[in-house]
Amino acid sequence: MLSTVSTEDMSESQSAETASRRNRSIRLAVATSFISKGGTILLQLISIPIAIRVLGRAEFGLYTTVNSALATMSLLEVGVGPALTHGLSRARVDGDEVKQRELGSTAFFLMAGIALLGGLAFATVLLTVPLPHLFGQSYAGRESALRPALWAGLGMFLMLFVMNLTLRIREGHLEVASNNLWGAVGNVIGALLVGFGVRWIPEVWFLVVAIYGARVFAVGFNSLTLLRDHPLMIPALKFFRPDMVRHLISDGMAFSTCCLVTGIVETSFCIWLVGRANGPAAVALFGVFMSLTVMQLGFVVMLSTPTWPAVAEALARGDRPWARKAARRLYLFGTGFALCSALGLLVLGPYLLPFWLGKEFTNIDRPLLACYGLYFIAHVWRHLNHTMMIGTGQVGKLVRIQLIESTMVAGIGWTALHFGGIQALLAAMGVVILTLTGSVLPRWVSRALRA
Repeated sequence: MLSTVSTEDMSESQSAETASRRNRSIRLAVATSFISKGGTILLQLISIPIAIRVLGRAEFGLYTTVNSALATMSLLEVGVGPALTHGLSRARVDGDEVKQRELGSTAFFLMAGIALLGGLAFATVLLTVPLPHLFGQSYAGRESALRPALWAGLGMFLMLFVMNLTLRIREGHLEVASNNLWGAVGNVIGALLVGFGVRWIPEVWFLVVAIYGARVFAVGFNSLTLLRDHPLMIPALKFFRPDMVRHLISDGMAFSTCCLVTGIVETSFCIWLVGRANGPAAVALFGVFMSLTVMQLGFVVMLSTPTWPAVAEALARGDRPWARKAARRLYLFGTGFALCSALGLLVLGPYLLPFWLGKEFTNIDRPLLACYGLYFIAHVWRHLNHTMMIGTGQVGKLVRIQLIESTMVAGIGWTALHFGGIQALLAAMGVVILTLTGSVLPRWVSRALRA
């Protein structure tokens, strides 16, 4: 009897200790996120209006086009889905060092191979296809500004593509705070490079180098410190396991479908549509709204990024009450922020945005901001549900509904843009998101947390 009580006491003590560690990791990640995400937002708040004023609205539209083209390559990021983070969490709970080595090495060589093939394919397109055929005839005559930026961005993006494994591995070790601190370093370097470029090299290609180069530097040093702190993660060919590749790729493809395809369709594809229909100046306006989405979503990501790995570990340990509490906290914060942000932008946007962006953006009115607000609320709500679907290990279930939603966004968005412009495009995206994933995913998450 005493032995049973002692065992139960030890189990409760260990459960309380792991719950406390998860709470500490989230608090530390949120605290450091204020430094990292705050720096990212500050960098964008400064760099966007400066770039518009120095380069001009049309040239800034070229920079936005380059970003969207490079973002399309993120679809190749199939090897860094939640399978790696979930696998590392389970291996750490089990104390299985061999499994940790195998996961780290297999993911690294998988991503290196995909990066090589993807880079060759992208380079072939750049060498053989005229840029006006890719982006529209309104880009004719601008190849000298666009092509160097695309090549520079491609090189740095491929490096980030492989090194971003560090971010997933840190998440598996509940060390999101380290990602945030190195992200803050990258923001400082990026701000310095942007300032230098505005003064001495006001070119589209250098703006790409400034932003992506700073990220390469920060993620590179984050990777070095990761390997120092966790030598089990040092890639070694002898730990590469072909049988793990299928699991990583299948989970990664589901992850790409659920998360990355949405960004490709709603940013890259829609920017392409806007560019072909109305040219670089219209792309600049749509790109500003997408930048606002990224900046504002950063405040939600502060909590969502450390929450889902912690929920995954809690479920691996059978601690469902803690997982439900964490999910409730995330939903309340995220939805409250989205509603307040949309309302604030609707009231103050017509005054603040032209002041921030300059006289070329005085045509931003409240109907346009209301349509954007609807899209932003829907976007945040979907992000919250995606986060919890990943945390509860249901990535595969998202694939079909997300493919349907993204297809509808592309088709209905094209029609809306044709008949009602950017305003109608934003409203259509918001309505489709709320109708599909916005209504189905919360029920799946609730069911998984109650099981």
